[in-house]
Amino acid sequence: MNKKIKVITIDFWNTLFDSTNGTERNILRLEKLKSAFQLLGVSVPDEEYEKAMQEAWEYFNNIWRNEQRTISTYDALLFFWNYFDAPKVEELIRDVQDTFEKSILIHPPKLIDGVREVLEFLSKNYKLAIISDTGFSPGTILRELMKINEIYDFFSAFSFSNETGVAKPHPKAFQTALQQFDCPPEQAIHIGDIEETDIQGAKNLNMYAIRFIGNHLDFLNEDAELHTIADFIATSWKEIPEIINEIEKIA
Repeated sequence: MNKKIKVITIDFWNTLFDSTNGTERNILRLEKLKSAFQLLGVSVPDEEYEKAMQEAWEYFNNIWRNEQRTISTYDALLFFWNYFDAPKVEELIRDVQDTFEKSILIHPPKLIDGVREVLEFLSKNYKLAIISDTGFSPGTILRELMKINEIYDFFSAFSFSNETGVAKPHPKAFQTALQQFDCPPEQAIHIGDIEETDIQGAKNLNMYAIRFIGNHLDFLNEDAELHTIADFIATSWKEIPEIINEIEKIA
């Protein structure tokens, strides 16, 4: 059968990788931040750090959702420096930035079950691309994590928000990947977990969309109906090849 789908784009977090070790990463980052302020002679009670972390997340989330972009790790650290009115020592900020960004390599998330095997299968028939919004770990570090987990070579294009300047559902996030293959959206599928960013962004461009909920099953109410505009829902990566075959029939 002549395949009508040319490109499959895939989200990173909670689609390829889970959130394992998130607590450990945050502890490492917080301890590094505390040590930096101690070196500067800035005394901050633990409860103030917790409050600052919460406000920093709200700051990040507001920009991510309302401006469709993600702030850099450096800019996130400047939020903390300004919050505590700490002296700005560039070398020290950059040192903390390095720990924040690389903590994911020290306390890594896990590849979701079935990912590697299915990616190997799909890469033989389609071009694969990553479309990912980034937090404290930029695209350069996420590429390293992909190499460690032996999935990097399955992909031919990457669209990370810290590199493109936009976050999903912004059209540029998706177009950056598709344009590298000269592929129209109608001949592409996006796989992701977040309705408002992954699915809405893909469908806005007339891509096909698969909402992956395999890493959210523990939090979903079995009796609750999942509302989505995705073409299909996948609860595991083992389902993905057959879903793509179904899309090929209707494309």
